[in-house]
Amino acid sequence: MKNPISTYRVQFHKNFTFSDFECLIPYLDKLGVKTIYASPIFEAVPGSLHGYDAVNLHRINPEIGTEAQLKVISRQLKKRGISWLQDIVPNHMAFHPNNAWLMDVLEKGQRSLYSTFFDIDWTNAQQKERLMVPFLGASLEEVIEKGELAVAYQNRRFVLINQDSSYPLHLRSYATILQAGTGKTNKSIQPILELVQELDSIADTKTYAAGCAELQEKLASILTESSDKDYLETCLKALNTDSKLLQKIADEQTYRLCYYGETDQQINYRRFFTVNALICLNIQDPVVFEQVHQYTKQLLDLEVFQGLRVDHIDGLYDPNTYLERLRKLAGEQAYLVVEKILGQGEELPQHWPIEGQRVTNTCRCSITC
Repeated sequence: MKNPISTYRVQFHKNFTFSDFECLIPYLDKLGVKTIYASPIFEAVPGSLHGYDAVNLHRINPEIGTEAQLKVISRQLKKRGISWLQDIVPNHMAFHPNNAWLMDVLEKGQRSLYSTFFDIDWTNAQQKERLMVPFLGASLEEVIEKGELAVAYQNRRFVLINQDSSYPLHLRSYATILQAGTGKTNKSIQPILELVQELDSIADTKTYAAGCAELQEKLASILTESSDKDYLETCLKALNTDSKLLQKIADEQTYRLCYYGETDQQINYRRFFTVNALICLNIQDPVVFEQVHQYTKQLLDLEVFQGLRVDHIDGLYDPNTYLERLRKLAGEQAYLVVEKILGQGEELPQHWPIEGQRVTNTCRCSITC
């Protein structure tokens, strides 16, 4: 095990990339630095300056570099006897359109393969089994009245657009959209409408996911014809100029677009402190644990990482079980450290399978809490 002797913190973002860091390696070596402690490096919200708002835990953030660059850096560090301690975030991900797991949940609801990945209260009576999406600047009715909500066809699926954000639509809305034009359904579209009805009765998540992909593929194929493209444009124009139809589309979703201020009184998903844009994971679920740490495990096995620092372990449902699983995944030679907020009179659990702790009595987050 490599025990950090002198550690240097590196904050990666679009203005300080792997290329920038590589230039500093000789200087850090001369300083006597023996461990690099890196901020999260997996894909985050575009423009993120901290990386704690991940959208894809299976990919290096393209704004800071590539896996190939990381491997080159790793080789250079090893030649100089410098290890790499990687900050990981098991508690939450960004509530953002680039989060493919979460967008699949918005599209399919509890029939999504990822519906159990996030800590959502689907039984909340006030929300009627719909996930709150609290990012509107006003009530949904006001947003529609101001013309700030629209339906569009992007990347082979229909979405609701509000400002710079887009949210996928449930298949049931495809029928509403594709019949919103002249009142006479295009013959090419009819098979799509029939498939929508067929899929609505499927409960199995894998079968439903495959069916959704098939439907979207068929629709994309149909829309290669100019006449069918024109038909779709007619439908979208009719829909986006009809506030009642837009309201109907919004009401058909497995989520509820709402004013961000509503979360001061109610919310049906666990978030990071009071940050609506960070939705928490059910990391205590073994399937979720495996998926979240899959790429981290690969980089540990490649010896790119020699240790891990766990961000905000207080947010986890069962920190002890999590750390036991993490130790097993990382191996006995990995250096593990956690960030733990200690309340007054609280002592750090001595049985945790870790080498060290960064103990704080106040929250020292890398983002505003």
